[in-house]
Order: sequence, then C-alpha cells, then structure tokens
Amino acid sequence: MRSASRKGVALVLVLWIVVILGAVAAGVAAETHDTSSIARNARARLISRYAAESGIEATAAMIEDSLALAADSSERSAFLNSLEQSTSGDTVVLEDARFSVAVVDASARLDLNAATEESLARFFSRFTDLGSAAMAARGIRSWIERDGGGQTDRKIMLDSGGAYRTVRPLTSIEELRTLGLISESVLLQAAPFLTVDGDGTINQVNASPLVRSVAGGELRNEPSRLVLIARGWQAGHQLTHEIQAVYSITGTRLVLAHWRERPL
Repeated sequence: MRSASRKGVALVLVLWIVVILGAVAAGVAAETHDTSSIARNARARLISRYAAESGIEATAAMIEDSLALAADSSERSAFLNSLEQSTSGDTVVLEDARFSVAVVDASARLDLNAATEESLARFFSRFTDLGSAAMAARGIRSWIERDGGGQTDRKIMLDSGGAYRTVRPLTSIEELRTLGLISESVLLQAAPFLTVDGDGTINQVNASPLVRSVAGGELRNEPSRLVLIARGWQAGHQLTHEIQAVYSITGTRLVLAHWRERPL
C-alpha cells in the first residue's frame, strides 16, 4: 500500500512539474515573440524613415538636374509648373524598402501665415457665411500675431524704423482644427486651397481662380516654393513614415526651408 501511495504522490509531483515547466516554456516563448516583434517593428521604422528620406533626396536631385538642363526660362517654367501633375506618387522599390513622392506647388495656394485678415475673410466667405468667415479670419491672425515664447516663433519687421513683432506661424493646416476656429465641413472644403509653407508670392499659372481673387503678394509665372511629400515603408509591414520637405527655388538649386516628419 505504501509503495502504491508513494507512486501516486510521485506521479502527482511529476504532473505538477510538467505543468510548471510548460508554463515557464510558454512564458519564455511569449517573451521571445514579443522581443522579436519589437525588433521587427524597430527595423520597419528605420527602413520606412530612410526610405522616405531617400524619396526626398532623389526627387530634389531630379528637380535640380532638370532645372540645370532647361534650355531657357520658358522651358524652366513649363517644367516647374507641371511638377504637381506629373508626380503621381508611383511606388519606387529599393530591395525590401518602398517609397512614393508627391510634389505640391505651395505658391499656388493661399498662405495662411502671409494672408491678411481681409484676404482670409474673403476666402472663407466662399465656404460659409460672412460672420463666420470674419470670425475665423480674425482668430487666425490673432493666433499668428500673438506674443509668445515658443520654438517656432519668429520676428517680422513692422516698419523701416527697425521695429519688430514676434509671431508664431501655423505649422500645418491641421492646427486650424485644433484651434476650433472653423467647422470641420468648411475646413474640408477649404484645405485644398491653403498652405502654411508659402513665401507670400502667388504662382498665377497654377493658382485656382479663388486663390488669385483673394491672395495678395507678388504674382509669378512659376513656383517659388515646392513641398515634397514622401512616404516610406517596408514591404509587407504596415508602419509608414512621412516626410514633408519645403524648398525655396533659387536659380537651379533647391534651398531647404522647412522639414517635418512623422510616423503614420
């Protein structure tokens, strides 16, 4: 009887040991899986970021090379004015990295940071009532021109006497949504005509009739600023990285004005 009892106890102990070892093995496997998943995501983020940067660099180099080869000013203008339509965002393959690039003519849009309150009010009145448009215009200019101490603040000269005012420019159209100055429906309609990346000049060739009717500033026949928007990702992975590079066009060179990036 004692022998059978001891065998029964031993069997129970063995079974418990098997259960414990199984739990430990499962924990180790889960931890290994989590670690591998973290490593894969880290690699995908790195690949997506460098793929997006490659897209920016390749597109900027293509534009500069084309400007250098332009035979005359008319060929140059034709090339620059066709960039937004000709860059369809086709996917480029670099081993297991992928990127696509789109070019936006910032000079063909109304620059929120450069537009006057009157221009903004006229613009928004095309999408809402006059009172709401005036309120939105006043709110935007008050936000931009308020005194602040942020990293994005910049000084602008008020007059030739050397007086300055500190302003805080909008850095994205999305900020209008967070400020709550414009309804979602109005913002969706207005966004395609707006930018925060202009320099106050208007490309009358590509600008819509609406933008031409409300915008002030110097009129040009080609873009003065381009926004290159690149998205990079690893094949088979959902993580994507976006870079928005804003360039001023100086002769045949692109001069970087702003650089923004974010994971998607």
